[in-house]
Amino acid sequence: MSSYNLLNLGTQALQANSSALGTVGQNISNVNTEGYSRQVVSLTTVQYSSGVQVESIDRITDRFLTEQMWSDVSTYNQSLTYSAFSSRLDDLLATDSTSISSALDSYFSALQNVVDDPTSTPNRELFIAEADALVQRFNNLDASLQTQNVAINDSVEDLADQVNSLTTNIAELNYKIKVGTAANRPINELEDQREELINQLSELVGVDAVEQDGNQISLFVGNGQPLVVGGSANRLSAIPGDPDASQTNLALTISNNEVDVTDQLSGGQIGGALKYREEALNDARDELGRVAILLSESMNEAHQSGIDLNNDLGGLIFSDVNSAQLQRSRVLADSDNRAQLEDGLVEIDDLSQIQASEYTVLYEGDNRITLTRESDGKVIRINDLQQVSDPYDVEQGSYYLNNSKELVFAVDGMKVTLSTDRRMSTGDEFVLQPVRTGAEDMNLEIQDGDHLALASPIRVVSDTENTGSGVTEVAVTDFRALSFDASGELAPPLSIVFNNADPVQYTVYDMTDSLNPQPYSFDSDGDGTAEVLENIPYTAGDSIQLKGFEATITGQPKAGDRFSISFNEDGISDNRNALIMSDLQEADVSSKGAYQDLYGSLLERVGTRTSTAQINLDANKAVLTSTSDAKASVSGVNLDEEAAKLVQFQQAYQASAQLISTSQTLFDTLLSSL
Repeated sequence: MSSYNLLNLGTQALQANSSALGTVGQNISNVNTEGYSRQVVSLTTVQYSSGVQVESIDRITDRFLTEQMWSDVSTYNQSLTYSAFSSRLDDLLATDSTSISSALDSYFSALQNVVDDPTSTPNRELFIAEADALVQRFNNLDASLQTQNVAINDSVEDLADQVNSLTTNIAELNYKIKVGTAANRPINELEDQREELINQLSELVGVDAVEQDGNQISLFVGNGQPLVVGGSANRLSAIPGDPDASQTNLALTISNNEVDVTDQLSGGQIGGALKYREEALNDARDELGRVAILLSESMNEAHQSGIDLNNDLGGLIFSDVNSAQLQRSRVLADSDNRAQLEDGLVEIDDLSQIQASEYTVLYEGDNRITLTRESDGKVIRINDLQQVSDPYDVEQGSYYLNNSKELVFAVDGMKVTLSTDRRMSTGDEFVLQPVRTGAEDMNLEIQDGDHLALASPIRVVSDTENTGSGVTEVAVTDFRALSFDASGELAPPLSIVFNNADPVQYTVYDMTDSLNPQPYSFDSDGDGTAEVLENIPYTAGDSIQLKGFEATITGQPKAGDRFSISFNEDGISDNRNALIMSDLQEADVSSKGAYQDLYGSLLERVGTRTSTAQINLDANKAVLTSTSDAKASVSGVNLDEEAAKLVQFQQAYQASAQLISTSQTLFDTLLSSL
């Protein structure tokens, strides 16, 4: 072998081992660089000649582990965000200083004091104070939940900006990698930077990565919506929710068209925040609102059935849940509807059936309408309900539809009215929120203890000459009835007289003219025909239905016994209506139970979700750690391994230099011999 060949071999070997040493140095210097993938030099023999050359400097990476890492990072950050929000909600609902449960206990404790002594002015004022405290507790707790909603809105908007920053940089790296590849320039560090940016993007939102054109990575979200395609990035922006503007949505701008992708996004901090809002926060507000509405309406109904210290029928304790303003606030129309909403009402019609849920009304065309209960996904086909010909005849389980412009239906304890400016079109959508703002809307109406209606407006007196053992009790069934129209009196006053011994019979007399009493007639079943309550066979315990109230007689009355029913004037020591109000504490005002049962159920759901979220968080963290360790074992820099390679390539470099030195000596010897 000539000295020239020896010199050429040494020079090639020196260059190759120098590159190898440089690569080892690059690995060692970036051992703590986030997202760096170790590199290796691939050396090959020079074809058709002798010597060595650097074929390539490659990144050591595993595409499967890399994509798994992105997925695990996304899942972990979603569970982390959800768990953090849920824990705060759990603390908020369960802490005594903010809990509705403790406020309800104080409220009913004060009501019991009034029951024990209805003549006590301090007891009456204390009850008013506790009622006000209860209202404030509902208002404040709902305000705290709305604060969480605002925090989510702000967070989603900020996260969208971060997504845009990352996707812009990823698109730029795609372009640089494409140009670098075409120019045969090194792109390893650019690919590392791109993978790290995608990793950071996965912390914000779940993405699907697709490799295209060899080294271009396109990113998609939701149902295949393009976030990054090659060197271009589509912008993600925060937009007001439609139709609920109080909840920020996210839209992706694709070819100048905005596409709402809120329902499609999952994973990352955005997915965690959106999932928490939809699954936990809205549920909590709905349930809290339902409890507030049930309490307000049932208490108002009971209170209005009594009389106060001024002999007036009771007014509202809490604000009217069916005011025209509140009924209209419960209907939201989608901005894309062709038929514009002229009027929309949601009336709380049956407390026992009302649900803690949002609803979506969808017009499917050809007078086909569906109602979806969002809390459990149940779909109710309005057309399957009983159809009536007059909107005023709509009751629970029926509907009225007029030329697809006026729709009235009643289900789940609510009565809904939708009126539009034209016939509804296929795809027109309306959102109903019958209880969402119930706690926010709650207000205290009564301010004076003297206006507490603790007494029953009806008094029944047994005649002193009665010889039987009959006992009569009366109870108000409808305070709106004509019997109570005139203030301070019962119209008409009545008397129940037993006029036969075997079988025992009674007649109800109208005592408007006490000198000429007449048998009382009353349309008890509403069929338009008045029934004369005369010579009615007596059965102990049967209720006598009268206009707005009922009388129940027990025991064994005898012929000639008389029971007089009149207005309970100045019945200040009467606590019968206060007892009815107090009994509501344990009453099943809803199909789900009493007030405390509903709130306890909410606490249980939130507690279960919080516990499950923490379990998922721990599990996802373990999975992420495992994937990260696996990826590091493939792509990470091992200093011991690099140190060994450093010695290996250093020795090869020195030997290469020796080849050059030897070739020079041989050449010098050759020259001296000439």
